[in-house]
Amino acid sequence: MDPRDFLQIARDILGNDVSANCRTAFNRLYYAAYHVGVELIEEAGVKIDRNAQGHNQVTKYFNNCGVNDLVVAQQKLVNLYSDRIKADYRLNHKSVEKIANAKKALKTSEDIIKTFDSFASKSEKQKIARGIKNYLNKISR
Repeated sequence: MDPRDFLQIARDILGNDVSANCRTAFNRLYYAAYHVGVELIEEAGVKIDRNAQGHNQVTKYFNNCGVNDLVVAQQKLVNLYSDRIKADYRLNHKSVEKIANAKKALKTSEDIIKTFDSFASKSEKQKIARGIKNYLNKISR
């Protein structure tokens, strides 16, 4: 499955301004960007755990890969993650029920994916792999 398909799901449900739709959109938008990031890291040759630890690994690896554009995209992904947590688990947070906020999140998710996709070449993936391996070597000392 292509995780970018989650973007279309979010677009579709945002056509109806209902609180539950907005909350669901935040969830799908986060996971669209997250899974594209996972694919990029794994295509660079670095394994991501398929459990809750995977979220932390994606954050650590992008934040420490030495590529500024990916660090910026990762910070946006962390913000989407925070909103997803509010949407899924904090029903008293009303900001994730507003259509305007969900549409901003859609744009953010699209921007993150565009950044991740810009590193699709073999040479860019090799750069990411080197940066992550350097990071892993530093923390294992």
